[in-house]
Amino acid sequence: MLQDGALEQRLVRVVAIRTVAIDTRCFDLAAADRRPLTPFAPGAHIDVQAPSGQVRQYSLCGDPRDRSRYSIAVKRAADGRCGSRSMHDDVEDGSPLGILDPRNHFPLAPEAAHSLFIAGGIGITPIRAMIHALDASGDSWQLHYCARSAAHAAFHAELAALGGARVTPWFSAEPVLDVRALLRDVRDGTHVYCCGPTGLMAAVKDAASHWPAGRVHFEYFSAPAHVDAPNRSFEVDLRRSGLVLEIPPERSILQEVRDRGIEVPSSCEEGVCGTCETRVLEGECEHRDFLLSDDERAANHSMMICVSRAKSSRIVLDL
Repeated sequence: MLQDGALEQRLVRVVAIRTVAIDTRCFDLAAADRRPLTPFAPGAHIDVQAPSGQVRQYSLCGDPRDRSRYSIAVKRAADGRCGSRSMHDDVEDGSPLGILDPRNHFPLAPEAAHSLFIAGGIGITPIRAMIHALDASGDSWQLHYCARSAAHAAFHAELAALGGARVTPWFSAEPVLDVRALLRDVRDGTHVYCCGPTGLMAAVKDAASHWPAGRVHFEYFSAPAHVDAPNRSFEVDLRRSGLVLEIPPERSILQEVRDRGIEVPSSCEEGVCGTCETRVLEGECEHRDFLLSDDERAANHSMMICVSRAKSSRIVLDL
């Protein structure tokens, strides 16, 4: 997941805004310079700095074959405490926005014979790009789309027209999709992808607990409820900076690194966005993120320093 080199900061301009559901707008972004936008694969997201200064991650929901623009859909949060309020209130056609190049923690599995998508509300955004890619290549897919109503379901009419019977809507204020029945039978070659509210994600994870490892994939917008082991202190060697830090139980690696004047990009600070992913050179990690797969955790090549800690008494990072 971790790539060599720093993520590139880009300036883009808003070239179109449209309402795609109640409280949800789609923003089309084009490069503000003459350089082409970086290609992306389905499931990727970008970090966007809203006019308020807050940085948030938004899934790229457009067709990956369109290299002229990025498309993101932003639902205005009811409490108005995050960047979505600024995106809705402060952004207009022509507005400049700072972004980071695409990253992908929710890729399509190339070996999948069939892709089963379960989306809840704004969780349709990465799945829309996946469906466009699979449909273009003639691959098999099916979508179960949960939302409060058709008016709350961004892109539903478009996807229903594209997929026909492959798209099943579940519109209700209360959950009506029986995920346990849907996922009871493990189907050869099928991969499951889920993105949406934490309740839906938890239900799918529980219902698919008997599926083989690596066949069920999740994209989290916020960290689900969880219980970690008690924190303990450990030592961090910042190899490139030549510093050795003691991380106390009540502080994260990210906090201590920042206090020493070392800038590490970050956003969610919950282990769901991957912005602070850092290369591990030595030591054993205690991974607390919701991005790395079991294989990636076992490989111990990188960690999210906003939430993850060290199992060993000392860890060496490429910082």
